[in-house]
Amino acid sequence: MEHGPCCAGCDWWRFIDSHTGECTRNAPVSGTERIGMLGIESCSLSIPAGHIMTPKDYHCGDFKDEFDWSTLSLSYRVRIKDRSLGLEIKDV
Repeated sequence: MEHGPCCAGCDWWRFIDSHTGECTRNAPVSGTERIGMLGIESCSLSIPAGHIMTPKDYHCGDFKDEFDWSTLSLSYRVRIKDRSLGLEIKDV
């Protein structure tokens, strides 16, 4: 919530670790194409074909979030800086 519509909050995204995940929005690609969004140009490991890997804070035009955030408590939504509240929430 705090970082807007980024990969980490997208329904299409599956995390791999705390910084990286894969976007399942499109069909799998080659290993070389898969790691391109991470800024990796070559790797000594063999990267298998799969979904595009992205950093968690990447923003793209295909963001999807169908979770109904209004079902969560107001205190939690304020803590996670839910922008749908329409409040300017400042860090404390």
